[in-house]
Amino acid sequence: MSTPSLSKKRRYTSPPDDDAEDSTDTKLAILLSLHPTTPIESLLEILLASNGSVSAASSSLSHPRPSKQARQQSSLSTFLRHPADASVTTPKIRTPRKGETLHLYTPDSVASAACPTELLQSFLPASLATSLLQELLKESESFPPPTSFRLFEREVTSPHTCGFFLRDPSSEEGQYHSYQSRPLEARAFTPSMVAATEMVEDAVRAAIARRYPGKRPWGLSREKWQTNAALVNRYEGAKQAVGWHTDEVTYLGPMSVIAGLSLGVEREFRVRRVAPSEPGRVEGKDEGKEEEKEGAYAIHLPHNSLLIMHAGMQEGWKHCVHPASKVDLNTVSGDVRINITYRCYRPSLKPEKTPKCKCSLPTTLRAVFAPDPEDPECPRRYFWNCAKPYRADGDGIGCGIFRWAEFDYDGEPVWSTSTA
Repeated sequence: MSTPSLSKKRRYTSPPDDDAEDSTDTKLAILLSLHPTTPIESLLEILLASNGSVSAASSSLSHPRPSKQARQQSSLSTFLRHPADASVTTPKIRTPRKGETLHLYTPDSVASAACPTELLQSFLPASLATSLLQELLKESESFPPPTSFRLFEREVTSPHTCGFFLRDPSSEEGQYHSYQSRPLEARAFTPSMVAATEMVEDAVRAAIARRYPGKRPWGLSREKWQTNAALVNRYEGAKQAVGWHTDEVTYLGPMSVIAGLSLGVEREFRVRRVAPSEPGRVEGKDEGKEEEKEGAYAIHLPHNSLLIMHAGMQEGWKHCVHPASKVDLNTVSGDVRINITYRCYRPSLKPEKTPKCKCSLPTTLRAVFAPDPEDPECPRRYFWNCAKPYRADGDGIGCGIFRWAEFDYDGEPVWSTSTA
């Protein structure tokens, strides 16, 4: 984010009494005038932590709370880098109100929000980020056309293109399928994808270790996170987007961790909490009946940024890529954004092991939407159901199969005669 210009702004000696209607840039300009030695990133973080109040942000900067060891803390970033220090209080971004969108631009602001995400900027070496973007721009030219599916009892076509990649396609025996039980044509990781993979894995493992220094919550795999599959999405221009959804967990299993690497133009990744759902509720058909009780966070993803969606994201939150009015062109990709979502498919949930429905199609594993349980050891609930209602060539009904899925503490399936 560029530093706001003060050439047309009044220089303030104290914060204004009423700044509720001012834009974020105006508020930052006021804070920068009052605290000229504070970095713009720190001003933005403390403004967000102060619920957009210039007066509160200025007061926090003018009167920082000393620690027990009387160490000088210069900005919110310093606080956030020491989460284990009990003498330091980490400011939290408030929950967005219904109909409101709170914009998050920095890793620290994302870390202090309620959504289970983590942002790493300038992730890859610049040369590797460029070669990876160039490879996938070329690769994405041959992606299959957008697919059609049924949503709200009508046919919808995806507005962007997507490719499915496996780290080692030759080692896979079964046929992976999409959300609508459509066979996926697998491609091998490109050379630059392979080069970036180890860095992604190291970052995700470190993030999981930081988030859960003690006992793991129910469902999170005890195995080290290792990506073996990826979906690569191509968004052209400012208007191509994807609506509110959760990522498919059929092959991921419970409490999955997904890492998304953004390349090319910057776009908004919006996140919102979803209302608890009833068991057996059909997502899509009943989705419009959800009551939105909170607003959304908008995480801004610049070129070469990694966003980690932690355990619980697919069980209690939805996300989307929001359409923009315009985008700043990237020197390599122009107006195109490439997003790689690295996934860790469980060997116990390979296609040849998951159940089929009465339509002779692979069933889809779905989570019962629910807030994070107070006890992290409390099991979440999932079920298998027919995917035919979502197919554009289907009848919108399917066979109606519904079976509870059973998993142990590590998120491994417990197969029974009802799901085999």
